[in-house]
Amino acid sequence: MVSGSLARRYARALISLGQDTGTVERLVADLDTFNTVLDTGDGQLRAVLSNPSLTIVERKSVLDAVLDKLSLDTNAANFLRLLVDKNRFAAFVGIRRATHDMADEIAGRVRATVTTTSELDPAMAATVQAALEESTGKKVIIEFRTDAGLIGGMVAQVGDISYDASVRARLDALRQALIRNPGTITAQA
Repeated sequence: MVSGSLARRYARALISLGQDTGTVERLVADLDTFNTVLDTGDGQLRAVLSNPSLTIVERKSVLDAVLDKLSLDTNAANFLRLLVDKNRFAAFVGIRRATHDMADEIAGRVRATVTTTSELDPAMAATVQAALEESTGKKVIIEFRTDAGLIGGMVAQVGDISYDASVRARLDALRQALIRNPGTITAQA
């Protein structure tokens, strides 16, 4: 298991290079492109580049063959070569995640996941985005998901903060209130 601090150190170095050259967004996009390539073919490329039984020269030649087919920024390609040279390719996932986080921080944006019972129409999605942007004070990039088990409402996860406006959460809160103080609700005739 690769430590998060190692991934953050590598990510910080890449982001710093991107800030110096004005290519932060390009470097992040190139890591995403390379990650997509890693996942093709049942992840065989990822397995080869992380395989300690292969020599660094063998892994680097495989990486160079792949990089020749991609049009990545020179700094991104060299960064990937460095990971192979230093036997740190296993940290790629953590580095990519930390790089995204740092680039988002620099750009003043935050990522969110909004889960609803069914797909939102564009107008409602825009309303949710505007509300989250007002709440966070940042540009929000939302990934919308559906979960039929929600009953109704929505759950938004923005960084470490969760906004739960689901019917299930409201019913749970009502149940807890009744357990704590059963005499507050009276039967209506």
